[in-house]
Amino acid sequence: MSDQSNSQATNADPTAERQSNVLTEDNWIVERLPYTEDCPARGFLQLCADRRFHKLIQQEFKKDAELSSREDYWIHADAGGTPKMVGQRVAPDYCYKKKYVRLMGWSAHGDGCGGFGEEVPDDVIKQALCEAMQKNVREYPLAKHFIYFVTVHKEQDNEETVVSRLIAEPGDEIACTQGSD
Repeated sequence: MSDQSNSQATNADPTAERQSNVLTEDNWIVERLPYTEDCPARGFLQLCADRRFHKLIQQEFKKDAELSSREDYWIHADAGGTPKMVGQRVAPDYCYKKKYVRLMGWSAHGDGCGGFGEEVPDDVIKQALCEAMQKNVREYPLAKHFIYFVTVHKEQDNEETVVSRLIAEPGDEIACTQGSD
C-alpha cells in the first residue's frame, strides 16, 4: 500500500502563480524611443495574410499608385485576402471616410490559399476577388482602385510568379467575366 495521500495538493493562494501573467502597471516593460511623426497616408492595401506574395503585391501597388514608401499607405491583412474580408469594413472605411484615402488596393492569391482552402482552384479565388472588387468600387466611389491576383505558374521544371491586375478609375464600372489567364 502506498503512503501517498489520495487527495490532490492544494495551493493556499491559487492566484499567486498566475500573477506574473496579469496585466498591471508593474508588469509592462517600458522603453522611451524617438517620436515617429505620423505622415498623411494616401493609400490603403488589403491582402492575404500569406506572406509569400506580400512583397510583390506591395511593390506593384506602390508602383501603380505612384507612392514612394511603405509609410504612404495602410495595409490590412487576413486569411483569404479581399474576398474573405468583404464584411470587414472598419479599416477601409476609416481610411476612406476619415483619412480621405483615394488610392485603394485589393488583392488575393492562388497557388493554395489557406483562407479558401489549399485545394480551391485559382479561378474560383480570382472570381471571388472580382466580385469583392465590384462591391468595393461601388462602396468607395471617389477612389482609384488597384486589383491584384497573384499566383504561381508551373510548367515542367520552371516556376514563375504571375500577377494579374485591374485598375479602375473613380466612377468606372467593372464587370466580372471568367476568361483564360
